[in-house]
Amino acid sequence: MAERMSPSADRVVLILELLAEHPAERLTLTEIATRLGLSKPTCLGVLGSLTAGGLLTRDEDKAYALGPALLRMGSAAENSVAPLDLMRPYLDGLHGRLRAGCLIVGNVENDMVVLDRRGTLAEGDARDFVGERFPLVPPLGLVNHLWNPDGVLEDWLAREPLVRLDPEPGRLAAVAAGARERGYVVERAGGPTDTGHAVVAQLVSSHLPEPVLRRVCAHLPPTTFREYEVPGEEDPRVPVSSISAPVFDRRGRQRYLFTAVLDRRLSPAEREDATAAVVAAGRASTEALGGHNPWDTAAR
Repeated sequence: MAERMSPSADRVVLILELLAEHPAERLTLTEIATRLGLSKPTCLGVLGSLTAGGLLTRDEDKAYALGPALLRMGSAAENSVAPLDLMRPYLDGLHGRLRAGCLIVGNVENDMVVLDRRGTLAEGDARDFVGERFPLVPPLGLVNHLWNPDGVLEDWLAREPLVRLDPEPGRLAAVAAGARERGYVVERAGGPTDTGHAVVAQLVSSHLPEPVLRRVCAHLPPTTFREYEVPGEEDPRVPVSSISAPVFDRRGRQRYLFTAVLDRRLSPAEREDATAAVVAAGRASTEALGGHNPWDTAAR
C-alpha cells in the first residue's frame, strides 16, 4: 500500500527545514514563499499556525525564525531516541572497512563507558569490554575531552591523576589544537619511559581494589602524553595504536567517540584510508543525532 501524504504537512516540513538550514537568518514571508515555490497566501497560513504554536517567532519587521517550542521538542527527542541505534550502522561500516576492533565510547557523568564494540581489541584478549566504565581521571579520558571547550579540558586535567603527569610545556594544547583542526587524533605506541593511558586503562579494567590500584600506579613512570600525535609527527615506522574521532550533540558538545584499534604500522595510504573512515563515521553519527561540530570552520 502506498503511503498517504499530506500536502499541508509537507509545507510545514519544508518551512521548518528551510529555517533550520539558515538559523542565523530571519526570513520574510516573501523570501520563504519564493525559496519554496509556494503562494504567499498559502505560506502565510502555515506561518501563522507555526507562530501561534511557538514553533516560529515573528519580529517587528515581519521576519520569521525558529521558535522556543522547538527547543523543548529537540530535548525530548534527544532523550527518547536511543543514540546507539543511530550510530551502530556506522560502527558496523567502520569495522567492515578497516577489519579492526572498533568502539563507541560515551561520556557518562564522570566516567567514560564502552557502549558497543565490533571485532577484537587485542590479540588473545577475548574480553567484551561493552559496559566497562573508566573514571574520567588523568591520564584516562583525554581523547574524550579534546573536542570539548578548553574549560572542560582544564577541569579534567585538574583532577587528581592516577599516575603522575609530566607533559612537556604546550604538549596538551598542541594535541588538542591538532585534533580539532584535523577532526581526529592518533594514538601511537608509547615509549618505554612513560606510562600511556592504555596501561592505566588495563589496570582499571582488572578491577583491583582502589587502594591497591593507587599503590600500583604510584610506582609507574609518569605520563607525558607523547603517545598522542601532533601534526608533523607522522612516522610510518611507529605503530599506530588507535585512531579516534568525536561525535557531537546538538549543543556542540562531544558526547561520544569512535575509535579504531589498529596496533600496527600503517603506510601513508593505509593511514589516510583509516583516518578518513573514522572521521566519516563520527561525522555521519553527529548528523544522525542532529549535532554539530563547533570546530568545523567550513560549516560556519
